[in-house]
Amino acid sequence: MWFTLLFAVAVCIAVLYVPGYLVGRALSFERTVSLAVAPAFSLLALVILGVAFRMAGISCHALALAGSAGAIGLIAFGLAYGIRRKSTPATAALPLNEPEKSRGRHATPINATPETDSAPSSRFTRQAFALYAGVALVVTAFVFLTAIDGFDSFARKDDTTVHLSIVRAFLDTGTYSTLNSGSFVDQGTAGAYYPSAWHIVVAIAASCVGGEVAVATNAATLAFTVAVLPLGMCLLLRTVFPNRREVVLAGSLFAVSFAILPWGFLTKGQLLPNMAAFALIPAAIALFISAIEANRRGERAQCAAGAVLALASIALCQPNGAFTCVIGMASYALCRIFRSPDDGRATVTPKKIACAAGLVAGACALWAILYFAPPLRGVVTYGPWDTLLSFPEAVLSVLSFMYVKWGGIQPFLSVMVLFGLIASLRNRRWLWLAVAYTVTLVIYMGNVCTDGVLRQVISGFWYSDYYRTGAMNALFAIPLAALGFAWLMRLLGSALSRLPKLKGRESACAALVLTIAFAVCQAVPFQISLGKRTIENGLPAMRHQVVDLYSWDDIYTAEERAFVQRATGLVEKGAMVVNIPNDGTAWCYGTDGLSVLFRRTGDNGSNPFPSATNEIIRTRLANISTDVEVQEAVRQVDARYLILLDDPAGDNPTVTDQRYEAAKWAGVESVTPETPGFTLLLSEGDMRLYEINGFE
Repeated sequence: MWFTLLFAVAVCIAVLYVPGYLVGRALSFERTVSLAVAPAFSLLALVILGVAFRMAGISCHALALAGSAGAIGLIAFGLAYGIRRKSTPATAALPLNEPEKSRGRHATPINATPETDSAPSSRFTRQAFALYAGVALVVTAFVFLTAIDGFDSFARKDDTTVHLSIVRAFLDTGTYSTLNSGSFVDQGTAGAYYPSAWHIVVAIAASCVGGEVAVATNAATLAFTVAVLPLGMCLLLRTVFPNRREVVLAGSLFAVSFAILPWGFLTKGQLLPNMAAFALIPAAIALFISAIEANRRGERAQCAAGAVLALASIALCQPNGAFTCVIGMASYALCRIFRSPDDGRATVTPKKIACAAGLVAGACALWAILYFAPPLRGVVTYGPWDTLLSFPEAVLSVLSFMYVKWGGIQPFLSVMVLFGLIASLRNRRWLWLAVAYTVTLVIYMGNVCTDGVLRQVISGFWYSDYYRTGAMNALFAIPLAALGFAWLMRLLGSALSRLPKLKGRESACAALVLTIAFAVCQAVPFQISLGKRTIENGLPAMRHQVVDLYSWDDIYTAEERAFVQRATGLVEKGAMVVNIPNDGTAWCYGTDGLSVLFRRTGDNGSNPFPSATNEIIRTRLANISTDVEVQEAVRQVDARYLILLDDPAGDNPTVTDQRYEAAKWAGVESVTPETPGFTLLLSEGDMRLYEINGFE
């Protein structure tokens, strides 16, 4: 039932917003600010608690972890409220409502007042939040919600096997430590560090819907695309453009409308934790800006603390998100050196030049230090592929917001971002947006146009993955698109003012015309043939990919899942099951809890057992009744069953050929009901479940 998905979404929203909102209020942030930054604070609390419980040897239900996070938020809010009441005279206004003159043209979460138009606390901000969420829901319904093959479907992608397995392992063990994450934690392995903040939220939601990890994963996707990213972007635009309501409203159209962000994260990988990290970035940058522009030292410290906490939370979702966030922060700081918000024009002095040079030098030094840091060597050296695009192709991919060698273009967004860039150069108060966009553009270009060490230095922190660097560039294109839309709306409104019948309504008509153009350009499918390539419209192209990836007719089919669920009822709980991951069983543990040996396509399937042991099982399992080495290998992994979902010699097998070599699986695929040492327990079509008893 779709009600199950909606309930899981409600759980995700509650987990992401309730604890963090209370923490934000404890830090004296205004209500709307606390709401926008709440997910970052909540995720940080969940991660810290997960590690603490694991170190204390405490295992618990996922809801107990969520309740603990909520309790911490409530305690923090209560203590802060009590302290403020004691330190504030009864006749004095609280800091949140103090009618102090705003510093410059930027509002801050602390000194803003509901009465001032520049305050993020205004009714307008709440209405803008609702608009952002509403538009995001429409886009999400078009690209994702109506494209998936049922509320419990999932993407048949390699990374999905890992993400689903980690969530399932959290549920099975009752431990949620990012320092001890892994696909086989349920088998007693210690695990290792993995940025698992996103996985904890999914585990909590899954615990509320009967352990349906796939349902909870889809719910988390909806929560981050409909709420977290849009509300964070709204806060950022409201902070940067406090007196430009039309820019803030225009941003609602673009928050989740770039094909590569957030939707590329669903169709490539999947990169769901990375999507969560990027969704947190806008609110973190808004806090950073507020910290710089705050009027009082206390306010500055509170906003700075909030920004640091948000940055840590981003890193715990995916470290490259923290690098992306720092690029935005550094761009603002660099431009802020030469021009404060209330300055009419920039001032260049030797002191300011020295400060700017020091900032750039410091950023470059930090980049170099982290590049050579041993913990990041596996990340920055990832991706041995050759140059992906020529320079002209790369430029075209950026201008069209396609970003990849194939996919969809978005011409309307190209025009809006171009106008936004021009506007940011005309009014250099917003120049930092162009700087951040340009820096990320250079990183993307270096990613796709270079190779070797140069590529690693430029884009290694993002795994040299053009989807990630492209999404990063799109993230900073969103404010520019909103600015460009508002500027073009003014120009069009000025032209329409010459029509007598539209007098007084020209701005509304201009906004309506551009919004209709946006909807048509974004949603109507089209194809363009360029030689051997076919280019589609961006969002429809992503929707088509979601349809294909989330289909129950592909690889792990609905019939195969039904068989696995029946087999799970026959298998002793927790017993290891030998499998061939390429036939769809790579996802069995994550989706249905069947403890298979190979949980990822490949020789070892991400399991912790020695490669020699895995090789013996893969190539010689059928000889278990006579081969002593096979018997010992099966004992070592404690395998009790064998499941096969496809006959490789059958008609139309639903398999994936990723990393598959038939010779490496001959010992498993050759098992039949007549093979000594195996007892057939369940059979349907070409699907089989055997009990292994050849070594007893």
